[in-house]
Amino acid sequence: MTEAETAAPRAQGGAWSFLVAGEERQFQGNTGYEDIVEESYSYDSTVGNYRRVSVGDLVVVRSGREALGVGYVEALQVLPGQDKLRSRCPYCRSTGFKERTTELPRFRCSPCGNAFDRPTVEMLQVTAFRAHYGGTWQPLDGCLDKAQLNELSLSRSDQQSIKAMDRARTLKAIASRGVRLPRQREVLDRGGHRPSELPGGRRRTTAAIRRGQDAFRRALVRQYGLICAVTGAAPAEVLEAAHLRPFADTERHRVEEGLMLRSDVHRLFDSGLLAIDSDLVVRIAPSLAGHELYSSLAGARLRIPGDSPIDRAAIADHHAATVATW
Repeated sequence: MTEAETAAPRAQGGAWSFLVAGEERQFQGNTGYEDIVEESYSYDSTVGNYRRVSVGDLVVVRSGREALGVGYVEALQVLPGQDKLRSRCPYCRSTGFKERTTELPRFRCSPCGNAFDRPTVEMLQVTAFRAHYGGTWQPLDGCLDKAQLNELSLSRSDQQSIKAMDRARTLKAIASRGVRLPRQREVLDRGGHRPSELPGGRRRTTAAIRRGQDAFRRALVRQYGLICAVTGAAPAEVLEAAHLRPFADTERHRVEEGLMLRSDVHRLFDSGLLAIDSDLVVRIAPSLAGHELYSSLAGARLRIPGDSPIDRAAIADHHAATVATW
């Protein structure tokens, strides 16, 4: 099976990026939605492109900085007659005002330039939607940043909550970063077997979405994608940031001295059972000869780009120290 067959669904459709509400949102005019971002995304009939999202479409969920995850729309709830609170500038009635954390008055309106402490509040009747994609969700953990997402977008607006994406190029981009989408499941008809009202859900923090990744891991994901340097593409949940030099010795995190490794491979690497030689070829300890799963990795070339910034001296030092114990 080719990477394209693995990544792409049989039926073609649209592609969208969904901006998650919360602290990343610059404009303060609309109240945020309580999304469980790994499962579903809520929006309404005041949002641009709301009519165009369909079952089978590809969706990339993004924050203001990076891509959080990707999936296919499996079901779409449509609920008319929902109440929505909207805030406006009391001077020009724009919703494009920003909250200021270090100045008073608290809000400043970008269109008219006025500052104020209390916006004008109104209640609207809207049609609410919830797109469900949890069955095909794959974490992206920031392997595509804002600039890369903008290159894939068909819209130049930074504040558009639902932005059209180039489907073919988006699938190619996420595949190149090691992400493997499952084939689309049989999707439910609109309304399907979903509940008849929008549940409140629970807001997941970005830290929870990223499953505890730290700055070092984030930097390595940006550099190498969700790809184990020894075994290849792997789920985000099992990929870890490995140090070529022990952090306890150096007390620093350098991308040049790091690799993305699958958790079990990382344990072998840190335990002195796996090393990488100066030609960037994997070497396996003789004691693992009886474990075909790992002994078969011997002789494999490291799966990193030729222009990667890896520190060859750190590789050589780790290799020498490791094989000396075999």
